[in-house]
Amino acid sequence: MTAISRFYLAVMFCLALLITPVGLRAQIGSLSNPAQAAQARSQEEFDAYLEIVSATDARVVVEKVKAFSSAFPKSELLGAAFQSQLQAFERLDDFDAMLAAGEKALASDPDSVNTLLALAPSMAARAAGRPDRTQLLAQAESYAHRALAEIDKIRVPHDLSMEQWDLRKRQMQSEAHGVLGVVALQRAQSQQAISELDMAISLDPKPEGVQFLRLGLALASAGKKNDAEQKFRRAAELGPEAVRNAATDQLKKLN
Repeated sequence: MTAISRFYLAVMFCLALLITPVGLRAQIGSLSNPAQAAQARSQEEFDAYLEIVSATDARVVVEKVKAFSSAFPKSELLGAAFQSQLQAFERLDDFDAMLAAGEKALASDPDSVNTLLALAPSMAARAAGRPDRTQLLAQAESYAHRALAEIDKIRVPHDLSMEQWDLRKRQMQSEAHGVLGVVALQRAQSQQAISELDMAISLDPKPEGVQFLRLGLALASAGKKNDAEQKFRRAAELGPEAVRNAATDQLKKLN
């Protein structure tokens, strides 16, 4: 196996560590939730929607959203309902169904930052090895750019201080730049990956170990051994265990 092949396998493994539940740290709730201004047209519709958001079992959520969309095909709450279904399919580890639910959510609310930032990371991380890899990477890139544009348009909610809003905004921007970095890493665009992943870390109020791991991989691919070593050590410090093990393995390969 060539050095390039070994590095590619390492990248694929570490991309798997990127995949996180849809309940993103950057989630902004009602700010990007179609239900913020949407209203039910009847008590029956509202009760059916409440059954979706109150359900705890992922399979129950999936079925209730199907029933809701069938009973109320013109509901203003459809976007929010499909967001819930997207999250349920993510919990069930059904990536293709998750994508389908996400597309339905975006059809109802194309500018939903939550939906864009739920889909883009999974698309970027899971693209490797799939026949639709090129399409998924392009979509992830597009969704990340759209999210960045929409984040700048969000008005500061009255219940948040400017400091609280700044933290949330930076977190969302970090998530989007992280996606762009992973896309570049998959395309073997090392310098662009370094730039985007470094930006993601600098924006995040509390960067995580996996972010340093990905940046370390990008630096290693660019031949920047000393810088890569620093990032891998930081990733190992922050963990969790899967990240720590991967970072430790990469440090061994550098020496």
